[in-house]
Amino acid sequence: MSSIKAADGPSRAVGEKDPREGPRAGRGFGDRVLEYTAEYGIVIFLVLMCVGFAIWQSGTFPTSRNIKSLLGNQAIPAILALAVVLPLAAGEFDLSIAANLGFCSIASAEFASHGMTPALVIILTLMIGAAIGLINAVIVVGIGVNAFIATLGMSTVLAGGNLLLTNGNTVFEGIGESFTSIATTRIFGIEIVVLYFLIVAIVAWYAMERTPFGRYLRATGMAREAARLSGISTTRRLSGAFVIAGTLSGLCGVLQTAHLGSAAATVGPEFLLPAYAAAFLGATTIRRGMFNVWGTVVGVLVLAVGINGLTLAGAPIWVPDVFNGVALIVAVSAAVLVARHRERAKPKTT
Repeated sequence: MSSIKAADGPSRAVGEKDPREGPRAGRGFGDRVLEYTAEYGIVIFLVLMCVGFAIWQSGTFPTSRNIKSLLGNQAIPAILALAVVLPLAAGEFDLSIAANLGFCSIASAEFASHGMTPALVIILTLMIGAAIGLINAVIVVGIGVNAFIATLGMSTVLAGGNLLLTNGNTVFEGIGESFTSIATTRIFGIEIVVLYFLIVAIVAWYAMERTPFGRYLRATGMAREAARLSGISTTRRLSGAFVIAGTLSGLCGVLQTAHLGSAAATVGPEFLLPAYAAAFLGATTIRRGMFNVWGTVVGVLVLAVGINGLTLAGAPIWVPDVFNGVALIVAVSAAVLVARHRERAKPKTT
């Protein structure tokens, strides 16, 4: 898809070194400063925003209680944002991830309310999430339906499934402490879901940056036909991206239920926009022009800190939606401009 290729940057042959990683010799000090500022602009913005809110809301924002609460509340959205990165890196959208989270949240609540052990609830829910991702892969990769349409349709189907399972009600009866403790247990005062997020982030980073899977996945997203002709099984990489994204969505669903101790029929859609906003913000930093794990983490923190600080300052209830929407627009625009600049900077062949 052209939009994803624009965000990911120009295509390169498999195994070819990123020109940005080459020596910077010959460039002036000012040029290097500008380059690093552009590369880590979002990180700098995050730091400045933290400092600004710490001064503005000195009695509430920089407190350990607020920071721990912020981290605990953002761990699940952050895992979902990492799930978004995989299909995006492969050149496709998965708009069903939030609905997958919602469906798996309700499914896990139903399992837990019927007396299943937490371990069994987790296994069954992850299987459901993976199955939804596999269905997406069959429709998109096997049949050839446009991913945007296919996953949007899946999202609608899952929303209907939520109503079927709950009759529009919130599921909370029978969900015991043994189940909720998998998300609410605290380690050094921080909820354990933060640890889950760190584990997922490290594994995702290693897979994306240090394994053939990650390299081939990026090759599939940047130049699918060229990757296929070079011997890469692009269908397998893309299918794997959908399945893993579905599995992570299922994990988010079970953690969401455990975290709240309930599952509402309407849960899910509110997670979609922040996840994509974080992923596209992440494509403008760390590895600029590419969807990447740590950039996405920075994107999640930018959104979380911005909304948290404004809420503590007494901002109206509509501010979070506007903030997320503006962030997504700015992030996608920045990614496109970066890709355009890099394309113009490429040496022209005669």
